[in-house]
Amino acid sequence: MTPRRIALVGPVASGKSTLATAIAAHTGLRHVDLDDLFWGPQWTPVGASNFHAAVRHALAATAWIADGNYGGDVAEILLERAELTIWLDLPLRTCLPRLIRRSIRRAATGQELFAGNRETFRHLASRDSILWWGPAHHHQHRRRWAQRLHPLTAGGMSVLHLDQPAAVAPQLRAHGLLAPKEAGA
Repeated sequence: MTPRRIALVGPVASGKSTLATAIAAHTGLRHVDLDDLFWGPQWTPVGASNFHAAVRHALAATAWIADGNYGGDVAEILLERAELTIWLDLPLRTCLPRLIRRSIRRAATGQELFAGNRETFRHLASRDSILWWGPAHHHQHRRRWAQRLHPLTAGGMSVLHLDQPAAVAPQLRAHGLLAPKEAGA
C-alpha cells in the first residue's frame, strides 16, 4: 500500500523536487514543495511564523508528498506527519554537477521558480548564490539528516535511505512509488 503522506529530504540538487513530481504523478499524491512556501518575491523569505503556518496548513491535508531540506521546527512538522520519509543521502560529487547544470539552465532560460523568482547569471556569481550555499552546507545537512533519521533516534519512523544514485529509481519502483520501467527504456 502506498503511503499517503511522504516526506522527501536530502541535500541541494539531490533530485528531491524531480522525484517528488514523478512520485506525485504516479501515485496521485499532491506535491508540496517547501521552497514554494518559504520564498517570497525578490528571493525574500516569507518569515518564520508565516512559513511555519503555511507548512502546517499544507501538511494538514490527508495525502501529499512534500520535498525540502529544512531543519528545525519545519523538519519536525514534516517528519511528524509523514508516514514514510525518503532520504536522498547522495554525495557532493553527485549533487554538485547537478546543481551547476540546473542553475546554468535556469539562468539561461529565465525559468520562473518560487514566487516569481528567477536565477540569473549575475545572482549565480554572487556570494549568496545557491552555487556557493549548496556545497558549503552539503555535509552539514547530511549530518543533520543522519542524526535525525538514524534508527535509534527516528522513533519508529519509516525511512527509506537512498545513498547510491543508481539505486534511487529502482528502489522507488520496488516500493511502488514510481512507474515500472518501460521495456526497452
